[in-house]
Amino acid sequence: MKLKRLPIGDSDFKTVIEDNAYYIDKSMLIKEIITGGRVILITRPRRFGKTLNMSMLEYFFKNDEDNKHLFENLKIYEEKEIIEKHLNKYPVIYLTFKDLKEKNYTEMISTLRKKISDLYREYVYLIESERLNKWEKEDIKEILGRKGENTLYENSILDLSRYLYKHHGKKAILLIDEYDTPIQQSYLKGYYEKFITFMGNVLGNALKDNKYLEK
Repeated sequence: MKLKRLPIGDSDFKTVIEDNAYYIDKSMLIKEIITGGRVILITRPRRFGKTLNMSMLEYFFKNDEDNKHLFENLKIYEEKEIIEKHLNKYPVIYLTFKDLKEKNYTEMISTLRKKISDLYREYVYLIESERLNKWEKEDIKEILGRKGENTLYENSILDLSRYLYKHHGKKAILLIDEYDTPIQQSYLKGYYEKFITFMGNVLGNALKDNKYLEK
């Protein structure tokens, strides 16, 4: 009998499932997300598998590939209505802040702007979308080039959800992992008061009363 490998340090859900690695089925979290509130905060200790769960949610919801095979042997697949209505049906924005541990405000803002620019590269096709106007496309290009004022980046996640809604005709799923890492770092390094305004605007603009988000 061949033992399944332990996915130590592996937080990519697709890799874990396709490699037939040892996996504790937490797929019913998907149902909790669907039936829960519009904004859900998942709090767990470090090394509890939050990032793997985020990856699972991304593969379940995102509409740019067919991932049915990843869930066929999991508990969530018994929920036929959920599978039919929600599996691979949404544009997904997945943003992780786990590596944002800069020593000062200037470096943190620069790294965060790069993080957002890299995120936008996943949706570069929006530049060619007939459903976006020229000003929206110019803003996308500014972020791709890491240009523009900080206010452009403070609204970047909100704006991206709007662009995706206009292009796909579907509200987006927004997944944010380790949002507290840069906030904690700014506190430890002494630039919290300056940084929290910027970070608060990024998250607040994206989450508060955002009509372009499904979750």
